[in-house]
Amino acid sequence: MLSQDEPASNPIVIVPASERYTGQMEQLMADVYHIDPRDEAECCFNGDHFRQHLSIFPEGQFVALEQATDRVVGLTVSMRIAFDPRQPILKPWWELTGYG
Repeated sequence: MLSQDEPASNPIVIVPASERYTGQMEQLMADVYHIDPRDEAECCFNGDHFRQHLSIFPEGQFVALEQATDRVVGLTVSMRIAFDPRQPILKPWWELTGYG
């Protein structure tokens, strides 16, 4: 993290997600979609979901950090699947991901 006196050449950096940021990731998703991450019916990724994704596919999860504050300001949620465009996936996202 940069000191407050040091200007950042780029105030936002993209880094691999880590368990350290899962709380902030949960809060960001809740803020963006205006939902309560504790409400299972809302279908929001919470800290447990992010930790699960990190354990299965760590190289596919990223966060955008504001360097001056070490605050998560963006994130990815990715999943690798075999996809054939001629056979559309008809399952809802939550079912397809095993509910997170």
